Amino acid sequence: MKTLLLFAAVCLAVAHSQILQPCSPPPLWEARISRIDPVKQFSERAKVSYDGANKRVRRIEEVNLLQDKEFFDVLYLHNTEPGTEYRLNLKSKECEKKELTEPWRPFEVPPNATFLGESYIGTGAVPGAGVLTELWERTFESGDKFFGAYTVEGCIPIQDEFYSNRTGLVTTLFFDVTGGISDPNVFIPPRECM
Repeated sequence: MKTLLLFAAVCLAVAHSQILQPCSPPPLWEARISRIDPVKQFSERAKVSYDGANKRVRRIEEVNLLQDKEFFDVLYLHNTEPGTEYRLNLKSKECEKKELTEPWRPFEVPPNATFLGESYIGTGAVPGAGVLTELWERTFESGDKFFGAYTVEGCIPIQDEFYSNRTGLVTTLFFDVTGGISDPNVFIPPRECM
């Protein structure tokens, strides 16, 4: 009987150790992104500087001279009370400073997310022709929903989808991700905003 109980305890410990925990992406990184919101007919390409530890994001939209629309340089500072957004129009050079209304939502797998499995972007059949990713999802008590794809190696964000009644579905794709911040002054508001 003791042997059976010991065997059951070992099996339980092994099974518990197999539960995959969400990975943690680097706290500082830069990337190019593509964001899409089909309901609002909204899309953008931008360079993003991300500081998860200090809750700061800088997003500078890539200007497309063929499009007749506004382009913005936006700095989100969630590490102030209240949080502050600086939005500089890159065409008119006018700046708007306002209080943030949305809470900080880090680009990471949220706690208690469900692991959906692994998937290759590209292929795993040819060496060097694919990237292995982990897929995660979570539905929050508020009804908001998260889906994300992160690299297995390094936990680099590849895709982030977030749905809420306030925002609708916003899909963000990440490209050319590099660790660290190339310009430490990137989180200082533009001089036009001072």
